[in-house]
Amino acid sequence: MNIKIKKIIIYFLIVGLFIVFLSFRLVKESHYKMIDHNDKINLNESKKKYPAHLNIKMTFFPQAPYADWSLPYQEACEEASVLLVANLFKKMNLDKDGFKTELLKLIEWEKTRFGDYKHTDVKQTELMINEYFQLKTVLHENPSFDLISSIIAKGNLIIAPFAGKLLENPYFKNGGPKYHMLVIKGYNIANQEIITDDVGTRRGANFIYSWGNIRTALHDWDEDNMLNGKKIIIEVIP
Repeated sequence: MNIKIKKIIIYFLIVGLFIVFLSFRLVKESHYKMIDHNDKINLNESKKKYPAHLNIKMTFFPQAPYADWSLPYQEACEEASVLLVANLFKKMNLDKDGFKTELLKLIEWEKTRFGDYKHTDVKQTELMINEYFQLKTVLHENPSFDLISSIIAKGNLIIAPFAGKLLENPYFKNGGPKYHMLVIKGYNIANQEIITDDVGTRRGANFIYSWGNIRTALHDWDEDNMLNGKKIIIEVIP
């Protein structure tokens, strides 16, 4: 067997293993319990009793709903994440075209309110949620896996900022964005996994990150060094 044939065989083996890995990810997702956000779980705070895994039902659109990754869409992860949450909590029932229209309207609002829409930090994102959509929020610094699980179990959602190049997402181009936001909508305690709607890729619906990866990459915007950004999340309450 010559070297060229060996390389071809190795290539197809690697591709096959990758397909098996993706299939396994999808199978895991399909077995997670799905709840509506208004299915409140009565938590026993002293014993921390809530489901071992949950995944809140949401309609997903990426930040570039028609795969146009030019501006402003390539810088619209914050707005898209907020809009996904508002679409559920405000019962907007957006389709793809409606999502695009509302996304552009939100960007124009930011330009008036903040002077720009790029790299919207947590404080600005919270104001966007409060003022534009009239939704309540709570900020949590240095969140634990247990805190995130309890928030989701109450039927609330989380918007979180990241040093995007630290997120282990194989669908990101060029190693990922410097700064990124996504929606946290579920968890799996046994596997220490976080379920997200990651607007940074069209494959971002129900995308699973390890808790270790989320904890490491979690950082608010810092222009000089993303690793100096606070580890902070936004709990959004309907």
